Amino acid sequence: MLVMMAVLTASAQRGRGGRHLPTQENDDFYKTAEARRIGDQVLLYQRVTGGWPKNINMSRPLSDEERSEVLGDKQRRDDSTTDNGATSMQIVFLARLWQATGDVSYKEGFVRGVEYLLDGQYDNGGWPQFWPEMHGYQVHITYNDDAMVNTMKLLRNIADGKQPYQGMADASLRDRCAKAFNQGVECMLATQMRNREGQLTVWCQQHDRETFAPAAARAYELPSYCSMESASIVRLLMELPHPDERVKRAVHAAMAWFDKYKLTGLRVIRTGPWASPDGDTRMVEDPGAPPLWSRYYDLKNCEPYVCDRDGLPRRRLEDIGHERRNGYAWFGNRPAELYPLYDEWADRFDPQHKVTISLKTKGANENGLIQMFRQPVKDMADFDAVVNEDERIQTAIEKAPERPEKPFKIFIRKGIYRQKVIIDRPNIVLVGEQRDSTVIVLAETEKTRTVREYKGQDVHHGVVVLLEGADDCIISGLTVYNNYGTVVEPGNTTHQMAVYGRATRTIIINSNIWADGNDALSLWAPDGGMYYHADLFLRCPGVDFLCPRGWCYATRCRFYGDGRAILWHDGRGDQAKKLVVTNSEFDAKRPTVLGRYHHDSQFYVVNCKMSAQILDQTIEHAYKGRTAEEMAKEGKVLDPCPWGQRVYYYGCRREGGHSGWLSDNLQQAPGKPEFHGITALWTFDGRWDPEARIRDLWSVLAY
Repeated sequence: MLVMMAVLTASAQRGRGGRHLPTQENDDFYKTAEARRIGDQVLLYQRVTGGWPKNINMSRPLSDEERSEVLGDKQRRDDSTTDNGATSMQIVFLARLWQATGDVSYKEGFVRGVEYLLDGQYDNGGWPQFWPEMHGYQVHITYNDDAMVNTMKLLRNIADGKQPYQGMADASLRDRCAKAFNQGVECMLATQMRNREGQLTVWCQQHDRETFAPAAARAYELPSYCSMESASIVRLLMELPHPDERVKRAVHAAMAWFDKYKLTGLRVIRTGPWASPDGDTRMVEDPGAPPLWSRYYDLKNCEPYVCDRDGLPRRRLEDIGHERRNGYAWFGNRPAELYPLYDEWADRFDPQHKVTISLKTKGANENGLIQMFRQPVKDMADFDAVVNEDERIQTAIEKAPERPEKPFKIFIRKGIYRQKVIIDRPNIVLVGEQRDSTVIVLAETEKTRTVREYKGQDVHHGVVVLLEGADDCIISGLTVYNNYGTVVEPGNTTHQMAVYGRATRTIIINSNIWADGNDALSLWAPDGGMYYHADLFLRCPGVDFLCPRGWCYATRCRFYGDGRAILWHDGRGDQAKKLVVTNSEFDAKRPTVLGRYHHDSQFYVVNCKMSAQILDQTIEHAYKGRTAEEMAKEGKVLDPCPWGQRVYYYGCRREGGHSGWLSDNLQQAPGKPEFHGITALWTFDGRWDPEARIRDLWSVLAY
């Protein structure tokens, strides 16, 4: 088993962007026919903007059909970028190719690329991530993945006439490159953040192009103090031949911050290749480990955090899903590389203000400066009602307006609540004090319903029931358990809903959903609703214990079955309906089928882990191989499911391997989605953003 330390991940990430072009070969390579073939393809990929798109292997030979497709994209103005090394690596490759061949077409492509970089610079000296057409966070000044630093270093080398750029740019172009570099330095000095005491610190990955404030990018890239990209900025500033007083202050302050917030006694261990479904990343205590830094420190307490695609900061790697935990460089040692450089730099340029730093002193996590694993705390002042163990939850719900315009937030203290809960109105938020110690338990089946009608509406059996119209409700921090099959009829696994709902836009997070029988979590809004689940433990000896009708997204969930199918979906009426399960784990007491369906359905299982107890068998029609006549004899109707079997997997692994059914097949799904695009917002076709709602209510939902 290959084990790599996290300190290597930062440099590994830096190298990934250039892997698709041979920019570091010896000079003889660029004289070969193979180099020219690649060079011609690089020119083919160059957009009308002068820039290039990212994450494309431009060395791979193209078919005639592919060449035609690339040519058809040449007029695009929305995908030229400097992200992940794009444009810079193509410029370097063309420069080396021209030096070897003298072919003017490569020089012309080089110049167009440089002009693209110069044209993209803002008046304030910063560069966005994409241009000329930009969307969302792409407009921000972007240091992320060293995009701006790499651009500036390239322009500096062209201005200085360094190899391989000698003879490639005339005096005017070199002067413009030098001017752009200097403006970039001004932007860096202007965007360096100050803490609440007004002291200079480091930089965020992105900064607002107007205000210079730290800005968010992707869902897991929040405004923060960012160590990795800041280290690259400081290295560039220390390379300036004549630093002025502002540069000196910037470097001293950043180095003081790096030293103050280094982490010691910790080591991050990665098993398996980068982003591998079979590997993992974890943090362990190790007194002998060299210092490391979190990539992100929050702006409030300057404490490390990690983040999943839901945009909620977490303190521990194990609190985020497998895909983000293993597909991002959360910790690294890049600032450590600056220590000897700074020592030499400060002695040369500003010994009077040199700060005392050391890689041997205790870090912020060991000297008491920060709480490494600070747990979020709910703000009790934000709740509208509090329920104690000897009180009824129903009474608190009835205190809410019948049609509340804003969330009515109910806090349920630790305890065992032997009662049925009926939510008959929208915007109710139920939050338990602690998921394992705040338990709502009831033994109930259809035949033994304790409440059959509530305010004129029929009430289904279940421990927690959301009536039709109880939309936009949230359940968090609870154990909801239908224990009929334990306390009334041991071994009975008939339908025993823990949560049943006919409402839409339902969020259930951070909870244990248990039942002794079938259909533990049944959200069945008429015509199909939308449901979001995260951080659930679903346990059920029955069948179909996650069985939504409509659209459902579940992430970071743990499923534990007992011999009968776990997942079920009803997607009738709209081909877009789907059940999406990501970054989750499946296990069972005995061999168990992953899932099944009776009606038209659509499953996406992404970055999930299955134990050997999950049978080596894909999700199939429950009555596969049966005829309508056979079913009719049993009094059942066979739905032929005219849309066919629609089951898609990506990045999943099963202990003991699989016979092929678990292989990646997203390219067969409608629209051929990329795995990172399979999000909650995508699941609901952009009509609902439950994760934004959770973030808005984090002061009461925090866990």
